[in-house]
Amino acid sequence: MTKNNGRFLSTSIVLLTFAHLFNDFYAGFLIPLLSYFQTTLHLTITQVSVLPTVLAVFGSILQPVFGFLGDRFNKKHFFVVVGVLCSAIFLSSICLAPNFIVLVLMLMIGASGVAAFHPNGVATVAGLSQNRSTFQMSIFLMVGCIGLAGAPYVITLIASLHGFGKLWLLSIPGVILALILIKILPGIPVTKSNASLSGLKVLFARTSRPLWIMFLIMFTRSIVITSFMSFMSILFTEKGFSMQKSGIAISIFLISGSVGGLIGGYLADRINRKIVITCSSIFACPLLLWFLDSSGTLSIVLLGVSGMVIFAASAINILIVQRLCPPDMSSSVSGISMGLVWGSAGLMLPIIGYIADHYSMRTSLVVVAYLAPIAGLLVFLLPDINNLTQQQSNKQL
Repeated sequence: MTKNNGRFLSTSIVLLTFAHLFNDFYAGFLIPLLSYFQTTLHLTITQVSVLPTVLAVFGSILQPVFGFLGDRFNKKHFFVVVGVLCSAIFLSSICLAPNFIVLVLMLMIGASGVAAFHPNGVATVAGLSQNRSTFQMSIFLMVGCIGLAGAPYVITLIASLHGFGKLWLLSIPGVILALILIKILPGIPVTKSNASLSGLKVLFARTSRPLWIMFLIMFTRSIVITSFMSFMSILFTEKGFSMQKSGIAISIFLISGSVGGLIGGYLADRINRKIVITCSSIFACPLLLWFLDSSGTLSIVLLGVSGMVIFAASAINILIVQRLCPPDMSSSVSGISMGLVWGSAGLMLPIIGYIADHYSMRTSLVVVAYLAPIAGLLVFLLPDINNLTQQQSNKQL
């Protein structure tokens, strides 16, 4: 795959970054609309609880499948375009669903678009990157967080001005961008891949130990991030915040996290990557604990700082996983690291909720916060992760 010829950001990377913005923006459609669906479609609470699960399963856990298909058939560009189109058309139109069954089907297709885009989009950006690759990956991930964080505001604004039935108009930017990608992406040559199901045996080779350590680090950190994101509104309700302020707090957490990811990526290209991952994981714990024991404006400030710190290593983790796997399996392994690992962390939420039911939400999140330093300590089990490209080249020779 061609590089960016020394330019900081190529046109292709810019377009893929905007595609990530809209892809994650459409992924953020569901949560703000749950109460709308409950009222309009007369859903039970059980039916409402099914909807985020559908989004998680098809949007995250299916990512390794689409990553493997992108590698196996050399169709990364195809899945990038189809992913943006499906998420734009189906997720922005969920308010048009006449009943629960149709709504679930639209979520399945739209979330599958999210899953198709992520591993292949990340692999394409990683392949195009040359200098400052971690920083470029940080920008790519940061923009996705901004899209996810901005969805509640935009959706609420459009719905209040024009009604829920007009939300489908938000699909237009995504469709236009997909059409542009159809024109641009074929101009990027791809390396012929020999990926096959047998190729996944790389995950079980003796030399794959660092890869599994990275998966464990990402899984542990993902439990922390998803738990605070998912239960934050309940926590703020217990603290006496209104629903609107709780929504603002979640957006602050995500936006601050995107800024932290950008800073972390910038630092990782200049200092030891292990230091950034370790500091991000260890320092996040006291900040999150301080946030849990604070109130008022201070709690919002601490939440923002905590998000900045915990997200600082996100791009580094993904890039390391990319460098630890063979080039022709990059999308497959990206799907595992970004989708399966993240989705599996989401499946741990009922355990966190169980603890909250028997004790309190604060107690359960305190337990979660102490998982972050564990991820930081696991970093010391990794080999040198600052010159992985050279190491991989030497292994292949």
